[in-house]
Amino acid sequence: MGVFKRNVIFIVISASILSFLTGLSIRKEKSIESPGIRPSVSQILNPSPTLRLFVQSTIVSVATETVSDLETVTISRVIDGDTIELSDGRRVRYIGIDTPETSDPRRSVECFGRQAYEKNRELVEGKSVGLEKDVSETDKFGRLLRYVYINNVLVNEFLVREGYAHSSSYPPDVKYQSLFVDAQRLARDEQKGLWGSACEAVSTTNTLGITGSGFTCDCNKACSRISSCEEAQFQLKNCGCTARDGDGDGTACDGAPLLCQH
Repeated sequence: MGVFKRNVIFIVISASILSFLTGLSIRKEKSIESPGIRPSVSQILNPSPTLRLFVQSTIVSVATETVSDLETVTISRVIDGDTIELSDGRRVRYIGIDTPETSDPRRSVECFGRQAYEKNRELVEGKSVGLEKDVSETDKFGRLLRYVYINNVLVNEFLVREGYAHSSSYPPDVKYQSLFVDAQRLARDEQKGLWGSACEAVSTTNTLGITGSGFTCDCNKACSRISSCEEAQFQLKNCGCTARDGDGDGTACDGAPLLCQH
């Protein structure tokens, strides 16, 4: 589908959704106390994360039905929370997200990693899914980089929204990154999955206090909240926060926004 046609679809869908919302009460918006009050102009122009994610997810869902270049494949098995194997033997790494580690023999199983793996299995194993490419064809390990859809649900976003994965940006493949960032914010605010009490004890165990470097261990601290590449490497090497090294190359946070190189 051409860029112009995609933009037209995006604009039309956005306008339709916002027009529809102006005639309805938005009960999920905390700032609207009465179900009879309609959203103001400012709420439409400056939507909260909940409303913005709803609009973005709806656009993605509707647009999926019109995308003609989705590759239909069958999933033979799930490797972990963000990696799958196709029936023809190819492996696929989900774009834009990172789930806790379970399959790397060099690392221990991370908090909520098993749950992320099981949820991914429940969603896609043995089923037909659609694959959408962004910019890159594969990662340095030869795995296909794709957005994965099943029944018009973007699996990448679903895993982040339900607290099974972090949003993790690796340019130039950032088509839906704002969607993932909003999904993560909501999951964190609602303390879902890895943001909840299940992983609090692990975070406490991995908090070693201030060291000579001046950094504090915090394995719940995503790359977007880390101040520097030095701190990122400290979190990985000194604290065992292996989620900061999603591609397993020994360098923490080598994706956006830090783009660290070790």
